[in-house]
Amino acid sequence: MENFNNYIVNLSYLKSNFKQIKKLVGKNVKVCAMVKANAYGHGVKDVCKALRGVNFFGVASAFEASQIRKFNKKTGILIVGVVNISSLIWCSENNVSVAVSSLTELYQFIEILCGKQLKLHIKINTGLNRIGVSSVTEFKQMLKVVSEHTNLILEGVFTHFATKLNDVEFMVKQHSNFLQYTKFVNPSKVIVHAANSFATLMFPSYHHGMVRCGFNLYGWQLDYKLLLKPVLNITSKIVFIHRVKRGESVGYDRTFIAHKNMTIAVLPIGYADGFDRRLSNNFKVLINGEWAPVIGNICMDVCMVDVSNINCAVSDEVVLLGRSGGQELTPYAYAKALDTSPYEILLKFRSDRMNRVLIK
Repeated sequence: MENFNNYIVNLSYLKSNFKQIKKLVGKNVKVCAMVKANAYGHGVKDVCKALRGVNFFGVASAFEASQIRKFNKKTGILIVGVVNISSLIWCSENNVSVAVSSLTELYQFIEILCGKQLKLHIKINTGLNRIGVSSVTEFKQMLKVVSEHTNLILEGVFTHFATKLNDVEFMVKQHSNFLQYTKFVNPSKVIVHAANSFATLMFPSYHHGMVRCGFNLYGWQLDYKLLLKPVLNITSKIVFIHRVKRGESVGYDRTFIAHKNMTIAVLPIGYADGFDRRLSNNFKVLINGEWAPVIGNICMDVCMVDVSNINCAVSDEVVLLGRSGGQELTPYAYAKALDTSPYEILLKFRSDRMNRVLIK
């Protein structure tokens, strides 16, 4: 059954973005496509199948890795988060690489594996202060232990930046710190990686042996060097239009009172679909290239917008993410209104309540 709302994933744009990124980093630099959290909401199976040529898929857990192995047996998978030790044997048997973040954790791995082979990426904490080795001394001890166990393969060494454009100076500091660790490994044998989407585009010297790309793959990393295209569009339709008089209220709890006679359009999308209730009286959507303010409290399944100055009719398209006319509604606009990250915005929308449309 069709819904009024469309969750449109343009896989041709995804492929184009990857092609541009690969050209930028060059043939000698590997690419890890970050597909954790259902490929940032885009749909992990469709995304992974479209991204032919990547070296690794980056995930947060063995559970996410297992979802990929159901349809892809060959491409490398890297679990960048803490792996549940109960999953180590499965990772060993399914060619899934795991991050290891301390000497203690490494000894646990050795005990669980009982000689089974496992590919490791040692995670270095250079300033994010979340997960990772924070001491060069401990790092060198880990390298020694790994070298003493033939079943352990040191495949990579990596770090994760805490900042992007908001604090480039700290990123530079982190990278300098990271180099104090990488000098103890041979980059021709061990994959050194640090660059996130931002660093991939802005700092070629940070590419090392591999870059980890997520936000730029999906087309939302702000940059003017590459013509990255947003992969996700979300649209709805006007289902009802009516007039309200000056002084009348709109929606639950009467949070909006019409200051003049107005024309109101009802959209069949609400907070159950991921259109956050905090956007009530605090946001605009696009209808026929014009901005339509959200008025009244957003409901579970519908919301209301002011179309008094817009030429529109029932069944006209409404853009909640993407372009209409010469205007564009982006995750950054949502993030600003909700005081959050644009990454979160991509994960908020419920594609299971919409028509999932693939453009190949």
